[in-house]
Amino acid sequence: MNTLMKTAAVVALSVGTLFALTGSASADGAYTKGSYVGVYGGANWDDVITSKFVDDNSGYAVGAVVGTHVNAVKGLRIEADLSNRSNDVDIFGGKLSAQHETTAILGNVVYDVPVDLGPVHPYVLAGVGYAKTTATFEDVSLLKLESSGVAWQLGAGVNTQIADGVTAGVGYRYLQGPAIEVLNTELSDGSNHSLVASVNFAF
Repeated sequence: MNTLMKTAAVVALSVGTLFALTGSASADGAYTKGSYVGVYGGANWDDVITSKFVDDNSGYAVGAVVGTHVNAVKGLRIEADLSNRSNDVDIFGGKLSAQHETTAILGNVVYDVPVDLGPVHPYVLAGVGYAKTTATFEDVSLLKLESSGVAWQLGAGVNTQIADGVTAGVGYRYLQGPAIEVLNTELSDGSNHSLVASVNFAF
């Protein structure tokens, strides 16, 4: 919980920084047309089996997108999204450790909400695609469990223009990937919660 509070504080500070950097930014800026590429990264929390013998640590999420605006609908964007999320899991007080990862490729639909917040532009997104969830036990001859299949995500956040054709933002993403089960026991439900910062470059 302390880690979550610290991360939330960083996100809040980032939002404040965005306001400070773009006090006179254009209301339209890079949000009206064209294509873009972007990267994002931040903290990630997954959901593995609940047990007093299992300590699930906060991890990271990184990703990249390629997208374009849909000219027929103002504020609507579509994008391809490739991401990786990773968390370390300690078992029996660290005597056994595992790396829990979800790698996903999704198609997202993003909508820039038309509300007047000055230089800050809120958005919502939804995506669907394919993902692989893996659990690699590093101390058991690299035992590896995995599951792959359909994945989806929901998210929201804010963006702002920081330079001509360059936008930065912060946001939250929930990714539901495939679950991992062994002998009818769910070791991971495949869910991930991420707080991320992002930068997009128009072209």
